[in-house]
Amino acid sequence: MSAPVSGQEQHVAAARRAARDLVAAVENLARTSPPSVDLRRLAEDAARISVDLDLLAGVRQAQAKPAIALEIVQDVEYPASLFEGADDELGPRRP
Repeated sequence: MSAPVSGQEQHVAAARRAARDLVAAVENLARTSPPSVDLRRLAEDAARISVDLDLLAGVRQAQAKPAIALEIVQDVEYPASLFEGADDELGPRRP
């Protein structure tokens, strides 16, 4: 026999169904609308709802690995010609 489902679990399950419906609706919009920053933000927000529900319900997510590897650059003296014509934080250099 299964344990009774609490009110909060029922609400979380209902929110998960609504979140899946929202993601599907946004995916349909993406197929019929031109790409835009607003549409991308909407898709990211819709996807984030499921993550937030996991956090609310106490579900642990595995740590995501960085998408790119860290590259270490040696701290050495570079030739001045490398920076010739380049701007620095203060803008272009003037003689």
